[in-house]
Amino acid sequence: MSCYSQRGIDAGDEVIVSPFTFIASYNVIFMNKALPVFADTDPETFLIDPSTIESRITERTAAILPVHIYGLPCDMNSINAIAIKHNLKVIEDACQAWLAEYRGRKAGTLGDAGCFSFQNSKNLPAGEGGAIISNNVEFMDRCTSIHNCGRPYGSIKRTSDYPIAGTNFRMQQFQALILMSQMNRILTDADIRLANALYLDEKLKQIPGIIPYKLADGATRSAYHLYPFRYISNEFDGVPKERFIRALNAEGVPCSSGYGPQNRDGLIEDTFNSKGYKRLFSESRLKKWREENVLPGNDKLCSEAVIFYQSMLLGSRSDMDDIVKAITKIHENRSSLAG
Repeated sequence: MSCYSQRGIDAGDEVIVSPFTFIASYNVIFMNKALPVFADTDPETFLIDPSTIESRITERTAAILPVHIYGLPCDMNSINAIAIKHNLKVIEDACQAWLAEYRGRKAGTLGDAGCFSFQNSKNLPAGEGGAIISNNVEFMDRCTSIHNCGRPYGSIKRTSDYPIAGTNFRMQQFQALILMSQMNRILTDADIRLANALYLDEKLKQIPGIIPYKLADGATRSAYHLYPFRYISNEFDGVPKERFIRALNAEGVPCSSGYGPQNRDGLIEDTFNSKGYKRLFSESRLKKWREENVLPGNDKLCSEAVIFYQSMLLGSRSDMDDIVKAITKIHENRSSLAG
């Protein structure tokens, strides 16, 4: 995103982004003095709903930033069709989607650029850092230059020693060594996660009130950075989700709620009230943003979502059975938790 800002995303631009995500997905838009505009989420897929994107496009919109959250690939054909129609760039947030596939193609290769993360919780960790990929050679040259203090590289002309306003995003050698060692196991680990996730899919959907994620149209494989499902409290005699999570943790099964409604994070209003954003965006535009920041699909998902950590999917088949048994036990004893 920061690299793309040199010729694309700039102060005063707008970028359409998923709301069910980590703060970094829209924080990078703020860092470029642009406006993150949230489209709604499809609760079944946990992903941006393409049918809600076009209504968010304005004359300032420059790009769409779909997030393959939890490793689940977005409906990229629909997103790319909208981008082509409106002459927008597509920047994939594939930070959690190593080896995920859409129509047989890897996530991160389906838009104008794809961004990945090596942060320590990811499927391919090196402590911190990440990667950017694209078929646009000039764009990649600019990324290389920017991450190396703006020094010229490839097609970047040497008009000076530092022709681009760059920064230091260079990976250390010891991080690269850690990363290379992880690459020796990523394919094997991905297959283990896939097999266990598909097994959980079949078992969990048999429990009333537990609805596993649904792959988006065209998605052929998730990376399962996290394994998500929806918890329907009515099927558990109204037991609140937080109480269900505590009960599951008590059974020795780690889980959490995942992301909350990021579109209502306090950081956003703090940024809007800054003098810089008041210069860039009119009060009428920010008022309209607030009026449109009603995302019923995302709110529904945030109230229902429960996730398992990706490390759990590296366990044995008996470990998966323990997960299923724990949730079944809670459902069978739901009346004791409802009070």
